[in-house]
Amino acid sequence: MTRYTRETALVILAAVVARLGFALYTGFTADDAYITFRFADNIARGLGFVYNEGQRVFGTTTPLFTLLMALAAFFRFPLPAAALVVSIAASAATAVVVYRFAVALRFRLLALVPVLCYLLWPRSLPGETSGMETAVFTLLVTSALYFRYRVYDYYAVGMATLATLTRPEGALVLLLVGIAMWRRFPRRWWHYGLVAVSLVGPWVVFAWVYFGSPLPHTISAKIALYSHFGTMPFFQSLEYLLALHSPFGWVLLAAAVGGAVWLYRSQRFGRLELLWLAAMFAFYLFSGSRLFFWYVVPIYPVYLLFAAAALVPLWNRLPANVQHASGVRVALAILILILLCAGAYRPAMYYREYQKSLESMHRQVGYFLYAEAKPEEVVAAEDIGYIGYYSQRTILDRDGLISPEAVPYNRAGTYLQFVLDYRPAWVVAADPSPTSPFLDREEFVAHYREVRSFSTGESSYRIFRRQPDPDTASIPPE
Repeated sequence: MTRYTRETALVILAAVVARLGFALYTGFTADDAYITFRFADNIARGLGFVYNEGQRVFGTTTPLFTLLMALAAFFRFPLPAAALVVSIAASAATAVVVYRFAVALRFRLLALVPVLCYLLWPRSLPGETSGMETAVFTLLVTSALYFRYRVYDYYAVGMATLATLTRPEGALVLLLVGIAMWRRFPRRWWHYGLVAVSLVGPWVVFAWVYFGSPLPHTISAKIALYSHFGTMPFFQSLEYLLALHSPFGWVLLAAAVGGAVWLYRSQRFGRLELLWLAAMFAFYLFSGSRLFFWYVVPIYPVYLLFAAAALVPLWNRLPANVQHASGVRVALAILILILLCAGAYRPAMYYREYQKSLESMHRQVGYFLYAEAKPEEVVAAEDIGYIGYYSQRTILDRDGLISPEAVPYNRAGTYLQFVLDYRPAWVVAADPSPTSPFLDREEFVAHYREVRSFSTGESSYRIFRRQPDPDTASIPPE
């Protein structure tokens, strides 16, 4: 067995252990993951690609991952477990791609450094074990860039196209890879176009016929929802994306710049990859939506590759006997492990506690509504993941992700008027919440009475039931 084969096997094993260990310790599954699970469950049950039965709304940004989960649901696999298995497998594959990338870029004895950083990166751990599509998207994007570098053109276009079907941001890497391929082989443009169209074309046709548009409704819904709160100023967003609130983020940025300079000077590598990173940052900075922690996760394999590259020219200046001394490399690995484990400790503790709050509030709200609300009754709710999945009731999404009728109200900031106009039988509201400032207002209290609340710490979810209107309450039933 060659060193390359042994290290590849080690990378796969380490990826599985790191991701599985974090998942088992925290138990974390994001609320948004359960939106995908409900779509997938409805597909498997033959109800269609819908969140609410009979309502064709393109309320997910990840059709490919949703279909994967629908396949798991069809074979009766528990969806949170299925999502975790798929995510861990994708993370292991990404680690292998990063390792092969480092080998191809002549990292030599340091080829495992970017892999080690990726496997234990504090933001990647929760993002890629959260039950969402993040790990799959990260794999597809990283693979597209790797195959483009190795001049496996059709694989590169294929991975970039699948990334587009996994998240809308994938269109950025598809565009950049397509331009790079066209510039290198201009006569083959229609070959690459045929690969992309054959993969994305069927979905575009289906979405246009089924939903009326191939663009996810969630994009406009999030822009409207966060037009009044939740977004950060430009420089604060940039600080968050690059982790510049920490000295370690500045060190990483400096290392990434230095590594990019070395890679370009020594191998003319990095222009496309840097363009992709810049495009991703620009998308998140100017999209007008709120930044969530899983948005930034897909940049890290490439970003960490650049940062690790800064060590290579320094390592190459060491005496040959020092470079090949196993003790020196082990010491470097241990140092990196200590730093990364220290950085991952607080996120692990945070998401462990956060999961407890999701289970004690969101999930319990879902169970309560399943028991108390009639199947035909409509529930207006925010954060509809756990609540919608476990209640199995028709949801009027106050955030607007699967309810287009909420979008103009959210854009105008008239959250109470939305409830009063649509008169749902139940209202679930987080307290405190920027979209629920009306819970004690006379117009709301006149129609809704609080029947239950679930709390943890300073946060709670309050459940209200609509009361009979005064002019109809006295009319006897027929």
